[in-house]
Amino acid sequence: MKQETEYLSIIWHELRTPLTSIRWYLSMILEWDMWEISDEARKSLNHCYDSSVRLIKLVNDILVLSKIENWKMEYFYSEIEITKFLKSVYNDFFIEAEEKWVEIEIQIEHSLKNKKIFYDSDRLKQVFINLVSNALKFTENWGKIIIKVSPVEEKILFEIIDNWAWIPAENLEKIFEKFGQIDWSLQRNNKFWLGIGLALVRNILKDFWSEIKVKSELKKWSNFYFELK
Repeated sequence: MKQETEYLSIIWHELRTPLTSIRWYLSMILEWDMWEISDEARKSLNHCYDSSVRLIKLVNDILVLSKIENWKMEYFYSEIEITKFLKSVYNDFFIEAEEKWVEIEIQIEHSLKNKKIFYDSDRLKQVFINLVSNALKFTENWGKIIIKVSPVEEKILFEIIDNWAWIPAENLEKIFEKFGQIDWSLQRNNKFWLGIGLALVRNILKDFWSEIKVKSELKKWSNFYFELK
């Protein structure tokens, strides 16, 4: 099993290098004025660029998840200012949200505006990127996503609230399984859940002595939440 895991890790590392090159060359073509590109061609190239970004994210998620599962993950802790950190998360999704006419709102309790926490910034960023990415993926156009921060006793509660069509009650736990797929035949577009992102979220938060939880109201909203010290 260990040998198989190491073999898979090598494969993902080998995939990341050419994918990064593809993304860079596509970016260069789209940004440089060395040649004329028709609107139709630019639209296709933008689609290719977005696909390469998603693939790189998937590869990175799998690599980190593999390290965590095999006790090889190293964490580098530092002070994180909550307000500044969440603004950086917002900036990562601003354009995509704008294209879907989805509003992303950050709500931070006043007492926590200047609060700092001590965690691995890159890994915590992966937690938020995956949660917000999934929320944005399933939120209808003109919808709203709220990133909420509030104090709970001696801890801080982080919530990502969206207006998904719904998550079936019997699947609330299954969505955190690695590679677990769910039949979304009653969801819009018959989407399926790959299960990498949320599995990674669950494992990172476990290493932070926390736990990802979810609650959902039929055809109204979903709320992914966790607590940190």
